[in-house]
Amino acid sequence: MNQERKITFKNLLSYGVGDIFGGGSFVIINLLFIYFLTDVAKLNPALAGLVVLAGKAWDAISDPIMGYISDTTKSKYGRRRIFFLIGIIPIILSFIAMWIPFSSENQIIKFIYYAFAYVFFSTAFTIVMIPYSALNAEMTREYKERTRLSGARLIFSQISSLISGTVPKMIVDSFPDKSQGFLVMSIVFAVFFALPWIIVFFGTWELPDVQIENKSVFDFFKNLLVIWTNKSFRVHIGLYICAYSALDLIMAMFIYYIKYYIQKPHIFTMCLGAMLVTQVLFLPVYVTIANKKGKGFAYRVGVSIWAIALVSSLLFDSSTPLQYIIALSVLMGAGMSAGTMIPWAILPSVTDVGELITGKQQAGVYAGAMTFIRKLVQAFVLAIFGAVLETIGYKANTAQSPETLEYLRLMFALMPSTLMLIGIIISMQFKITPVTHPVLIQEINRLKAGGNKSTVSQKVKEICEMLTGYKYENLFKKQ
Repeated sequence: MNQERKITFKNLLSYGVGDIFGGGSFVIINLLFIYFLTDVAKLNPALAGLVVLAGKAWDAISDPIMGYISDTTKSKYGRRRIFFLIGIIPIILSFIAMWIPFSSENQIIKFIYYAFAYVFFSTAFTIVMIPYSALNAEMTREYKERTRLSGARLIFSQISSLISGTVPKMIVDSFPDKSQGFLVMSIVFAVFFALPWIIVFFGTWELPDVQIENKSVFDFFKNLLVIWTNKSFRVHIGLYICAYSALDLIMAMFIYYIKYYIQKPHIFTMCLGAMLVTQVLFLPVYVTIANKKGKGFAYRVGVSIWAIALVSSLLFDSSTPLQYIIALSVLMGAGMSAGTMIPWAILPSVTDVGELITGKQQAGVYAGAMTFIRKLVQAFVLAIFGAVLETIGYKANTAQSPETLEYLRLMFALMPSTLMLIGIIISMQFKITPVTHPVLIQEINRLKAGGNKSTVSQKVKEICEMLTGYKYENLFKKQ
């Protein structure tokens, strides 16, 4: 049996600050990177979208391999935590590299530079975030304690999102030369994202009974295939893709929507701040709902609110009073809170289902797959958005045509809302709840202790089959 350690408030804080980087860096990239490339670096919009997509060829290799490395590392500091120290310097250097204004007029040379800079950043992100995402499952086996850890993580993620969504633009705008402003911003936030990993390292732990196996590369790729046979993981990934694709679209479009369609660029920081503050305030609400009604239910509540807010934006135009736009931002934040929190809160429970299937705890492989999918989704969304901007006739730093403005309006409201509707439908299939999860853990512990499959009760058997998608007789077979 696991020797559970008590998770104190200090531990919650220490674990949570790790997502200052995970939450904040993506907000800055989603909000400003395409804008920086098109309006400051003067890169063609289609090439700007391809910059992020180009880095995914590397991520397809690096993310799952990092999950494998994290699962098999042997260190006196633990197989996850050692990477928090290793990643500090790469985080600083890579984030700054993305925002250096490249002076060449050659579009291909600029594209190559920013693509390589993004690959460097993506690698640094992988080094720390994959072990970090796996750590939740190895600090505790308790459903509610994991939800508390996920809640702490998301609180810091949202606080970082708030800071990262408002302060960078303020720093940039304080410089007459925008390129200099982006460089200063990158230095400030590189340090802001890197230093918390020292706190994470000293304030967390890994369960003492986790077995570290010497696996071959063949076993590693086999495990990558096995996780996709996990029914709960497939449903989870569907929820994740829908919520985060919608989030990426909104964040990428928001500055264009406010600047060109609403025609009030000066309110961008205010609206984004209202949205992100509301996200933070609603996190405890969704933690409570998740613990009482289940994470799938909490997801549906939040995403429904989010979709309603977006559809209502169809009623807005440049004459809409400021207070209505702020109210829309608040309503979006209230729903977005669940969309960003629940998929990450679900991950540890999904790895438990994986353990019931294989007989092994493979949180690193699951975290690697999820982080890769996160970055792949973001890359495709930003690439598609860049291509669509060019297709609808967008021209940087000039008045847009009525047709272009109408496209921006429809894109902002309908594209994310469609994804949310799909996510709501998928969430109906997510069956890990406060009722079924304890049954899952008890059965894993029983089988690990040498329990006989023939003595399982019919109720437990049905729950195990429902969560895994496997016949009970085929569960808990060492891969």
